[in-house]
Amino acid sequence: MIAKLEHARQLGYCARGMRRWFDGRERSWAEFVEHGVPARWLRESGDALAKRVAEQAEQVAAEERHR
Repeated sequence: MIAKLEHARQLGYCARGMRRWFDGRERSWAEFVEHGVPARWLRESGDALAKRVAEQAEQVAAEERHR
């Protein structure tokens, strides 16, 4: 499952704050914007806001499967 910028925006997250969150992490802001990152990686970060993005990606995917 890949979490993308669109999932974070659906939650109302701002780009500036998200960009700072990626500073110093093994995955980059550019990667997130261009391709997305594994939802599992976000969840494993332990950060509550990152976990919400992972959950949003999973929820959107589940809704698309049921269409």
